[in-house]
Amino acid sequence: MEKVFGWSRSLRLGRSKWLLVLPVLVLAAKAWGTPPLGFVLNQILASGFAADGISEHMQINKNPDGTSSPWQLVLQVQGDTDYYSQHLVLAPGGYSGWHSHPGVLVGAVKSGQVDFYDANCQKRTIGAGQVYTENDDVHAISNTGVVDADLYISYLVKHGAPRRREEAAPSCAVDTGIP
Repeated sequence: MEKVFGWSRSLRLGRSKWLLVLPVLVLAAKAWGTPPLGFVLNQILASGFAADGISEHMQINKNPDGTSSPWQLVLQVQGDTDYYSQHLVLAPGGYSGWHSHPGVLVGAVKSGQVDFYDANCQKRTIGAGQVYTENDDVHAISNTGVVDADLYISYLVKHGAPRRREEAAPSCAVDTGIP
């Protein structure tokens, strides 16, 4: 019995029938998501669980020098929540593939740069020292630079859900270089 894509082939199909089936399997895989390419490092540094969500509100009005410069943070997560901290290095020419997250991601670029594409393939370049966010909308990142992009990422996602969901590429993806 021959193995094809991990499935046992019990019927004796001729080569021409498999040639007809193979493109359908490839197209189906394409519709399910696009795999990443060029991850030099993909390491979870820490993870944790917050039962019953997270609720924090803070406001800072004064700077250390006494001047006034209001800053406010409101973080409200209802329900059990998972936290992850990740170190990711993306090689030049690499990309994340089209995906989404069942929560929010906050990333910082330590060195290099990435191009962030939203569901409409609008590009925004994020360089060293800059912060970006991702969420449950379809998106992708790529490294079109000449050096590795070194990223540090934090996630807050629904408990038990994967950090990342594979998504089909939007129709505009052909213009991004990300399949």
